[in-house]
Amino acid sequence: MRVCPAWLLLALPVLLGLASGSACSSERPDYARTPVLFVHGLGMSSAVWRSMIEHLATTYPRDYLYGVDIVPSTMTNARAAVSVIAPAADSLLARAKSAAQRAGYRGELPRRLDVVSHSMGAVSSRWYAAKLRPDLVRTWIGLAGANHGTESLCSWRDEASREMCPAFARNAQTHAVQVALNGADGAGVDETPYGLGLDRSGVPRIAADATRNILYLTVRVEPDRWIQPERSALLDGAGGVRLNIPAGVPAEETSPGNLLFRAPVEHDPLLDHPDLLRLVAALLAVRDGANDRPASGALR
Repeated sequence: MRVCPAWLLLALPVLLGLASGSACSSERPDYARTPVLFVHGLGMSSAVWRSMIEHLATTYPRDYLYGVDIVPSTMTNARAAVSVIAPAADSLLARAKSAAQRAGYRGELPRRLDVVSHSMGAVSSRWYAAKLRPDLVRTWIGLAGANHGTESLCSWRDEASREMCPAFARNAQTHAVQVALNGADGAGVDETPYGLGLDRSGVPRIAADATRNILYLTVRVEPDRWIQPERSALLDGAGGVRLNIPAGVPAEETSPGNLLFRAPVEHDPLLDHPDLLRLVAALLAVRDGANDRPASGALR
């Protein structure tokens, strides 16, 4: 917890009319929180998460928040999940447990994590959650995610971009990642395996259970010049719990677990928008405490 020097405490009442203590006080880190792993998209780095990590660090311990760096950022999605995201997740959980123990926290130590992803990072992190370690992921959030690919990358020649074009690819020979995650005509796939939400009729459901139960959530912007069409960001079977959108945040749940962020902001600046920061914090808190369990109807 930050401590104010004596001279600043004396000066605070006359500094620009600020309330005493507002410039230096901060909440005590809450070690009961779930650690959060952040996954960036194509051509980006962990630096895109600075604003969000700063926002969450007012209540989360710093050791509970970590952004991966996928190098090169054009790495294919399954490879990124295996070689970058998986070890980063293990390291984050170990670091969070150590931090909680050092702080003298006497509650249950972190055993799962939440994932917040952006753009193509939604695809690599979904591969991690769906194919590698569904037992370790509690909540997965995709922000302007290329969940079903995007037409905007069709002129790009790197392997990761070729995986994403065309959007809604149906050929498992040329677009194995898209088809494995989303299925194709005549071969339905559960887009949200072990999810709490309800899948569309006819999809072979991979049901949540006591050890694997994931809340999938998506947030999109329209228009989005990088995610084309914008409906690529939506996931079937998302949601499954009641969401509380903070007052004043311009977002609505247009279908279960899929939210439209209505502020006039573009694909990359989205991650710094103050209302988006508030929204993500609220979505991460949905399963805190007694809500950190699947609804009885989800365990089918």
